[in-house]
Amino acid sequence: MEEAIQTYLVKDAKIPDQQFIVKQLHPETKNPQNLKQLRQSFFKEAKILKQLGQEHDKIQKTLAYFEVNKEFYLVQEFIYGHQLTEEILLGFPLKEDQVIDLLLEILQVLLFVHDRNIIHQDIKPASIIRRHSDNKLVLVDFGSVQEIVTTIVGDIEYIPIEQLQGQPQYNSDIYALGITAIAAIMGLSKEEISSLQSQKNLLTGEIVWHNRNIKVSREFTQIINKMVRFNYHKRYQSVTEVLQDIQQLKNYQHQPQKPQYQKFRLTWVTIAFIVMLVAWFWQFLKPAHNEQFLYQEGLSKYERGNYQEAVDNFTQTIKINPQNSLAYNYRSDSFYRLGEYEKAQADSSQAITLNPQDANAYYDRGFAWFGLGKYKEAIADYTQAIKLNSQKPYAYYGRGLAQVKVKHYQSAVEDFSKAIALNPNFDLAYYHRGLIHAKLGKKKSAIADFEKAAQFFQNQGDKNSYKDTQREIQRMQK
Repeated sequence: MEEAIQTYLVKDAKIPDQQFIVKQLHPETKNPQNLKQLRQSFFKEAKILKQLGQEHDKIQKTLAYFEVNKEFYLVQEFIYGHQLTEEILLGFPLKEDQVIDLLLEILQVLLFVHDRNIIHQDIKPASIIRRHSDNKLVLVDFGSVQEIVTTIVGDIEYIPIEQLQGQPQYNSDIYALGITAIAAIMGLSKEEISSLQSQKNLLTGEIVWHNRNIKVSREFTQIINKMVRFNYHKRYQSVTEVLQDIQQLKNYQHQPQKPQYQKFRLTWVTIAFIVMLVAWFWQFLKPAHNEQFLYQEGLSKYERGNYQEAVDNFTQTIKINPQNSLAYNYRSDSFYRLGEYEKAQADSSQAITLNPQDANAYYDRGFAWFGLGKYKEAIADYTQAIKLNSQKPYAYYGRGLAQVKVKHYQSAVEDFSKAIALNPNFDLAYYHRGLIHAKLGKKKSAIADFEKAAQFFQNQGDKNSYKDTQREIQRMQK
């Protein structure tokens, strides 16, 4: 079977010392009307791509594009260099400042691309070349042109859900670059990047990549996390935003410390006057209003996925009003999403003490206990959450996961079934119920659950989960 894209390294007979890349793109359709539309789109995008290469030195130059016998061709410059793959996928993590410099350089090119209303759509280490002549990074292999003809997407490890669903956004490129940064900072092999997509928080769906063994600052971790948010609405909305945050971090890290003798010298009289002035001004502030402002700001950061910053706001809120149970509740959830389960458990416990009727607090503590491996405690809290609010499917789902851990399989089946009854589209509940049915030898029930889960995963474009489910179906059919 002929491949959709074939790439050739060629020489021009008139310029024997110069090499070129020729890409032959085979369209999947032979329908004349479809070919006409495809032809128009290809030539339009190829023209823009050629212009990009002419205007920016760090974008691979497109020298020609044409059609022969209903097949499409791109002639591009051959860049003497090596793929970024050789630098970051060798099992050796790069230092934080190296990754920051790498991101800054690529983001500057992406900024230019996005300003021309083009989405790259295939950002990955293999699409970035380190040019040997000047050691600069060059962006190559724009998926936006290739996919018009072949409808083939790039490596799915780097592609966010909205792009898999055929709705790429500008920040889809930001997501792909964020995954590249994670690979660099962790020193992941290609196989490990593939498994990264399955390492997701059960509650949030976000990729869990950071741990204490990785030497990376909290601030840079927050930036990367925001680059790879599952929901593109909560991701960075533009390259400019990412550049601003990274540049601010870099400036802070390299800011020289002034010698002590250069600081402004305050007399004791001046200090006393300032303290009195602050005390006088503070008495006119309304702590309740200040508390509400900090709390709302924390909620806003929480909704945007800036969990560490949200923690800081909720902490200040609690200092002003230690009786604010909602602040403890949201700080608990923020800690959970950061993987700090002990702190999450402590905060949700305090929220319960302040408001014993808060179902969400028991629900959050249940997930904290689960993260700590204390499954019986998790079951007890999920049960209490269900007593207070019996219409929350995630509480049944969480209890079902914990029931599996303590091998109460029938109870787990009942919990997953209840979660599905409340939310008929609950893909993970179908999947985990299928796993239990398989374990109990109920093949037909297991296959039915896996097929249902596979349908939802496929509709969402979650190819990794879809493949896992298909493997389970094949295993059950043997």
